[in-house]
Amino acid sequence: MFLFAYNYKIKQEHSFSTYKLTQLEIDQLKDGDIILRHGFGMVSDLIVKTMNEEYDISHCAILVKDTDGFNVIHSVSQSLSDFDGVQSQSLNRFISDSKENSIIVVRYKGDSDSLISSSAKYYLNKKIPFDNDFDINDSSKIYCTELIWKVIKDSHGVDIFSEQLKEKDKKSQYKFNALWDTTKFQIIINHHLKK
Repeated sequence: MFLFAYNYKIKQEHSFSTYKLTQLEIDQLKDGDIILRHGFGMVSDLIVKTMNEEYDISHCAILVKDTDGFNVIHSVSQSLSDFDGVQSQSLNRFISDSKENSIIVVRYKGDSDSLISSSAKYYLNKKIPFDNDFDINDSSKIYCTELIWKVIKDSHGVDIFSEQLKEKDKKSQYKFNALWDTTKFQIIINHHLKK
């Protein structure tokens, strides 16, 4: 009964979501920015609870600008999506699949944001499947934060998770907090501060 009530509440919350970025916020976005969110559903809530970080984040993606505006490139399991692995989605859809006031957008402090989006497009074109084993050492499959790690490592030669990978606690390797580390990233938008 609890599971039914929980799923019903989440479906209602998601169905009536009008969450979006303002035009002023969209105007601040750049190609190659990284967007983080807390999605709807039990898996997202479980990730947030397990990670227990400063911000309630369960997923991340890379913003890619084209002639029609912004899309995101991210890696999603087929258990949560129609397609398994690295895929593209409209920014509006990504936002509408996010819990209210959960969006954070960060920008890597290295040069050339287009290098990040070009690297993300490379993994999109390779159709890399989702890494259900969450093995960062196996590049044949990729989970969401691993995609961010790989594109920055490929485009800028920087290992943004170097400190986390040294940790003996394997859970620390999956945390999102490296993505809002202000020594490496500039926080462009943080809706968590609206709460």
